[in-house]
Amino acid sequence: SSSMVGYDLFLKIGNDFVSGKPLELEVVFQEMPHSEAELRSHIAAMVDSGLLVAQTGADGGSVRLMPTQRFVELLKQYQSKFESHFILRKDLRSQQLLAMAPDARLQHLVETLYDHFYDIGWLYLHNFGGICFLMSSLVKRVTTAYGFNARIESCHVEIIRGEHSFNLGSPGYAAPGQIEGHAVCVVDDSVLIDFGLGNVRRGFRRDFYWALACSYEPHDTVMAEMQLPQGETVTWMNDWQTPDGPAELAKYEALVEELFALYVDKFG
Repeated sequence: SSSMVGYDLFLKIGNDFVSGKPLELEVVFQEMPHSEAELRSHIAAMVDSGLLVAQTGADGGSVRLMPTQRFVELLKQYQSKFESHFILRKDLRSQQLLAMAPDARLQHLVETLYDHFYDIGWLYLHNFGGICFLMSSLVKRVTTAYGFNARIESCHVEIIRGEHSFNLGSPGYAAPGQIEGHAVCVVDDSVLIDFGLGNVRRGFRRDFYWALACSYEPHDTVMAEMQLPQGETVTWMNDWQTPDGPAELAKYEALVEELFALYVDKFG
């Protein structure tokens, strides 16, 4: 399929078929997050291509979908490809992303964003991984397109491990040519997403996470706090907000729209 509707439908039918669950057409409409018209169109195409057979029940009203042998063979090919190619993604993600979102829906969003941003090349340090105001703008642009509420928050970050600390975006710590400040994206007032950590890898620890996400729980000057498995504590604080933030965000507005068009072209 060339669309997410067709892809989701293929996985839905395959999963139910393997599980032995009857494929009632009305149930498919109820359980999938796509319109009935879109699903009917894709099902008709799958029937025409010999992947499905639509059987009308004895009552003359209910319709059951039956995968053909061709569908089963295609499902086996998909499983083989998935296990040989995509299984590596989980290990890579666990090395580069640490996400502790407050619910499964937001966790899925963060992981999807990471996968897509990585695949399109944005997270690399030589691209946008160290440009936090651009990266947070991209996160906001994509998440709002997915239907979430998102905003950019200006802040600074302190990373502490034992007696050692590293400051990101704090006044007095910027390298020549860098803005004194940091930016993150807050989604649905529930999760803080920080994909702009490239300068931490450059200046603190080269194997530091490429992306972090955790519950947004503001109190006093703290926006969020995260304990890392390596023993570090990461704290996002808003008692310092760079006065250059609005101008920095405005500088990237046109570029964000250009990059978002590339994202849509690649991922739909």
